[in-house]
Amino acid sequence: MAGNVGFRRNIGLFMAVMIGIGAMMGPGIFALPSVVAGAIGPLGILAYLAMGLLTLFTALNYGELGAAIPVAGGGYSFVSRTLPRPVAFLTGWFFWIGNTLACALYVVIFALTIQQYFWPSASVFVITLVTTAFFTITNLRGQVEALRVITAMNIVELLVLVGVGVFGAPYIEPANLEPFAPMGLGPLIPTMGLIYISYVGFDLITVAAEEIIDPARTIPRAILITLGVGVVIYVLVLWVMMGVVNYEELADTSTPFIFVADRLFGAWGRWAGIVATIMASLSAFSVTLGASSRVLFALGRDRHFPEAFARLHPKYNTPHVALFLCASLVVLLSGLGVVRFLASVSSFGYLIAIGIVNYSVIALHRRMPNLRRPFRVALYPVTPILGVVACWFFIPTLETRSLLLGAGLTAAGVVLYLFQPANRDELRGLPALVRRLYVRIRAHWRPHMRVLIVGGGTQGRNIADRLLKRDEFRMVFRSSEYQITFIEENEDRAEELGRRFNVPILHGDGTKQEVLEQAELGSLDVAIAATHHDDRNTIIALQAKRLGVPRVIAVARDADHVALLEQSGIVCMSAPYATAAMIENYLDRPGVAELIELEGGIASLIDVAVPEGGAVVGKRIQDIAIPDECVVAAVIRDGAFVVPRGHTEIMDRDHVVFVGPPPAVQSAHTLFSRADRS
Repeated sequence: MAGNVGFRRNIGLFMAVMIGIGAMMGPGIFALPSVVAGAIGPLGILAYLAMGLLTLFTALNYGELGAAIPVAGGGYSFVSRTLPRPVAFLTGWFFWIGNTLACALYVVIFALTIQQYFWPSASVFVITLVTTAFFTITNLRGQVEALRVITAMNIVELLVLVGVGVFGAPYIEPANLEPFAPMGLGPLIPTMGLIYISYVGFDLITVAAEEIIDPARTIPRAILITLGVGVVIYVLVLWVMMGVVNYEELADTSTPFIFVADRLFGAWGRWAGIVATIMASLSAFSVTLGASSRVLFALGRDRHFPEAFARLHPKYNTPHVALFLCASLVVLLSGLGVVRFLASVSSFGYLIAIGIVNYSVIALHRRMPNLRRPFRVALYPVTPILGVVACWFFIPTLETRSLLLGAGLTAAGVVLYLFQPANRDELRGLPALVRRLYVRIRAHWRPHMRVLIVGGGTQGRNIADRLLKRDEFRMVFRSSEYQITFIEENEDRAEELGRRFNVPILHGDGTKQEVLEQAELGSLDVAIAATHHDDRNTIIALQAKRLGVPRVIAVARDADHVALLEQSGIVCMSAPYATAAMIENYLDRPGVAELIELEGGIASLIDVAVPEGGAVVGKRIQDIAIPDECVVAAVIRDGAFVVPRGHTEIMDRDHVVFVGPPPAVQSAHTLFSRADRS
């Protein structure tokens, strides 16, 4: 069955921390210390500590954003809801480039380690190809499947790192740490910018937000735990590495961690270092590959890229199209084996993108002051500002080729963004055959419909339950995937909605224009006024209609309210017991006048309106390829009941009633509601 079916929430706190640790404890601590030693000497210990403390500002900002807006895409999704579309696109663009190039970097380091210590004659390209294929399969089966492998690797990696740090501390020679700053303080800032990539990792936790259980609590805790563990291990291990061997000696090796472990513990230490390096490279690679595919998924979902990238696998509920594309690019880039090139461009992308995300906290407070925030940054707005500075301050310190490549990528991203409208305009001039093919393909995709529900009482909760329900029956008929935002005035009820649905919640009076505007009315598809008071629903619906929401629905019982609303082009639902089902039917099943579920969805009865000049007009029922499991129960023509026979001819504007199991009924509905005869 085609279409999106939604992520499964199956990642708890431990697994979320493993995502962050798997990305953070990558090759940074295993490969970069030699570069740091050559550039700054033992002062590199302070560089790692200072960078970790500066990164805390970004971690706190991510904690607030991830708890308030728990949607897939991480930093890109935060920016897309707070800043203009061009900025959001460029943020996603840089995140995707940064993640994809980081993947290539990690798998190249793994391949080079295998080649150097195990298989000298092996091709780096072949190793990267096999490795990428394996982890593509594990990510395809879901984050939990991938994390089972990652968790085992992380545990081994952490044990080796902690072991070298703890058991190596007694062997530190103070003379190796003197002078502490042999090159002076000048190289400190550039070195901090160089090692920033070592702290990228906790942000990937928010990329998987739609798969995390209780994201409002789990995401901030997982981010802070990940960063805390990373800072402690980095500083401890670098202190031991700098103290066990002289910094000049450390700078001469390309595998500093393995070199120090060998010096401390002999062959056992060497092989433990090799294993840890391999585990770090592979775990970081797997997590970052998953993150890269989810960022591309978000870009497709928001129509910056083809919506095919926003499709989820029908069985595993993972963004398989995006995953396969990212994996292909990783193989292509990693096959070059250019480590320094991959690392420099990846760092540039992360610094730009994460700086924008830090600023989005300020934009979020301004645009949505009533948004429910289960976790709040301290010292607002100082913390977000410091987060921006902590990223962008280091960009000019990068090497020149990184800045040139970054400028080129920025220009490419701008061109891609501007190309989209031009591309759509050019579609009108394509041959009719290509245009029809495009329309038919698009017909099988389920777009994401953004829905605002004002009122979180019984009525609003029932509507959300119906729209978010993903059982097989509804997925057969569903025409869209729903992204819901609530407005609820009662604070306790807002907290309950947040725990129940894990969607953005605005706390405020939905009758007020300033509160409605915080829900990004320009990007909404539907607004539903679902409080328990007709007068409030009328005000809300009229406000939403006046503010430009394309489709507005109001729950109303009073005849005067209904008349006023319908005159304003607002759809009214007035049957209290059936409102949720009626709204779902109205949104999900265009062209189906009525749908009744029989025995909990085992069978269905629907009334399909045949369009004028439709594909089945003029044909006899016996000549139409109706599914065998589906029965034509009646034909309603000009208000009269027609008993359906095999020779009965279908005419314009007939209403045909079908009975059968959901898949068969859906096929019949598609067939009879088709507008053309091609």
